[in-house]
Amino acid sequence: MWVAWTNHWNDRKVEIALEQIKVRPQATAMSATSPVTLPRPASFWTVLSATIIKNLQVIRRYLPNLVGLIVQMFVRVGFFLILSGFMVFEGTNNLAGERLFTFILAGLVLMVFNSTALYTPLNSVTQDLMNGTLEYLYANPISRYAYYAGTVVASAIMDLIVFVPLFLFLVWHAGADLISALSILAACLAVMVTLMAFGTMIALLGVLWRQVNSIVGVISQLFEFLAGAYFPISEFPMALKYAAWALPYTWGYDLVRYYSLGQGWKTLLPYQTEWVILIAEAAGFSIVAMVLLQLVERRAKKQGLHLL
Repeated sequence: MWVAWTNHWNDRKVEIALEQIKVRPQATAMSATSPVTLPRPASFWTVLSATIIKNLQVIRRYLPNLVGLIVQMFVRVGFFLILSGFMVFEGTNNLAGERLFTFILAGLVLMVFNSTALYTPLNSVTQDLMNGTLEYLYANPISRYAYYAGTVVASAIMDLIVFVPLFLFLVWHAGADLISALSILAACLAVMVTLMAFGTMIALLGVLWRQVNSIVGVISQLFEFLAGAYFPISEFPMALKYAAWALPYTWGYDLVRYYSLGQGWKTLLPYQTEWVILIAEAAGFSIVAMVLLQLVERRAKKQGLHLL
């Protein structure tokens, strides 16, 4: 009797299972006709943080490249230290010896992030093109600007390994006080935000034209030489001086030197005006980059993501 009851109960369980199997296709059919729920767009900060974490994990695999950057920076500092021993600039600001070395050191502090901000978004686009993942980036409901900004921030975090000792050395060598040191950091941050916008615009050129490394090289040289990384632009011809004023690096260099060399440094414009220009350029170029990013997205959606 116990065996018969057990068999009956097992048969009942089989019947229940078969009934559930019959119901599932109906539920599937009902769900197929129900309204489709689209994925909710990820927030700007979610995309930014996820991109930073991803890129930091990738950068850790290529530590020898970071070691090479550190060696390059020390070579530059050593070279200009030797150069400042016998080189003199005369003009609006007379520079020689320790003042000349401080002048160049202030330029090198800002130059740490130059290649990071300009090349990193383009390298990200190039890598996504090679991996075939760029289409997914533009097809998903996320902020593309947050994605490009995240690549720059991740690379900038690694650059802090070079920036922090160089910045501390500048503050110590210049004898800057706390307010001056914080002002130097603020100027570096404002320039970094502006460069992030430049990097995004260059990445968009990479989306449209694929190979734009030569264009990045030209912009990098303008930021280094025309903006006055190694020479005071107050002595430039008037045409070059006006061209330099259009570059955000020009005002960043001038402000960092103002707080490094003290009141003896004569700025191109009143330093309050230079702060206004630098902040305005950071905001303005960021807005332009976001607008251009939307235009590229519309073009891709109109003509097909195969263009990517």
